[in-house]
Amino acid sequence: MPLRRKKALQAAWKPLLFQWLVPGAGYWMIGEKGRAKVFFGVWVLFCLLAAFQLQYGAVDGVRGGVFVPVQGAWLPTLGAFGTLGVGPVYGLFAWAFGGAGTEPVRTLTQEYGATYVMVAGLLNWLCCFDLWDRITGRWVFRLPKDEQEKLAKGE
Repeated sequence: MPLRRKKALQAAWKPLLFQWLVPGAGYWMIGEKGRAKVFFGVWVLFCLLAAFQLQYGAVDGVRGGVFVPVQGAWLPTLGAFGTLGVGPVYGLFAWAFGGAGTEPVRTLTQEYGATYVMVAGLLNWLCCFDLWDRITGRWVFRLPKDEQEKLAKGE
């Protein structure tokens, strides 16, 4: 049976926090080192591609692209929440390429850079959900019924 309520939170809070701080660290903590290495590599690649495209896509020194929360505007705030999945690195991206001093109309290169950051963030949020399922034992319910039955019988 999967872990519930307090036991689930006690078992999962630390790997989830480390997964958000350093993408891949949560998988590393639960012993899935291969998955952790691959995910960390993808995260680093996407962040580097984003940084280069956001930096060198600037026209006339105007930088922009990374979503930051805007009071009263739900779409940029939702985009900022998705991008926040990259962890504390989001603060660097938001400081350098987002905020009130940036131009809303950007070049296509900057748009690609912002998309790389957001995809890396959303991917990490999905990994956090997967990590929760793996730690609490809920991953079994994602299997087809026949595989669930085999697992329950111990085959």
